[in-house]
Amino acid sequence: MSRKTKGRALFAVGLLLAAGGAGAVIGVPEYLARQSGVASTCLGVEDNKRFCRFIGGPLQMAGEPVFIKNFHHAFLPTKAKIDFIDATGDRWTAPPNTLTDGATIPVIFAPLIGDRQSREYLIAAALHDAYCGVGNEELATFRTRSWREVHRMFFEALLVNGTPPKKAKIMYAAVYLGGPRWDEPDRDLSQLPEAVLRQEMEWCARWIELTDPTPQEIDQWMEEREKVLLSGEPQTIPDYLRDAKDPRNL
Repeated sequence: MSRKTKGRALFAVGLLLAAGGAGAVIGVPEYLARQSGVASTCLGVEDNKRFCRFIGGPLQMAGEPVFIKNFHHAFLPTKAKIDFIDATGDRWTAPPNTLTDGATIPVIFAPLIGDRQSREYLIAAALHDAYCGVGNEELATFRTRSWREVHRMFFEALLVNGTPPKKAKIMYAAVYLGGPRWDEPDRDLSQLPEAVLRQEMEWCARWIELTDPTPQEIDQWMEEREKVLLSGEPQTIPDYLRDAKDPRNL
């Protein structure tokens, strides 16, 4: 074996050994995908043979409706496992019997979102519910990832399921703002008045419609606005939205 060939072989072995710990959790194929410079979002991804795809589906429900205390609507258990491979090669799973109401968007934002149970949302909602949805506390997936990762996965799954990008961004902003933050309780916003959260979401939805931001820019918006909301200062429209020109009025 030549020195060059031997070097390549040792490099390959080293890579697999380095992947060993990660591979036990995410699998070697997923680990290798992450190292190959893949996209960080499913926006514009064309190769859906490896990334940005569902395994299983379409979503099917089974069993009797389940009613949960303090909720006025029914939840249904899923029939079979659904997997989602995101743009980085990471695998997400909604196990059988994941309870979902097909919505996942906080009820207070329903007027801004429209039909919360549209077919294009259902599979993404079930995946999101598997990690943080009420009634799923006994699932092996429940809260095993950070709230940031889970909410971002919801956005990516929406895109792959056919939700228009701007609508997916608004829905992502809604779960970011009003969804649970289990691993950072000091940043929980659920105790804020509903009127405050609804106003903030209205402003954010308008900003998304006007500027079509990236997911990272939505994160930044939320970080900045969260400081204002938690400070107790009077709620005022963001400067960069106040000065924006609405193309509908031109």
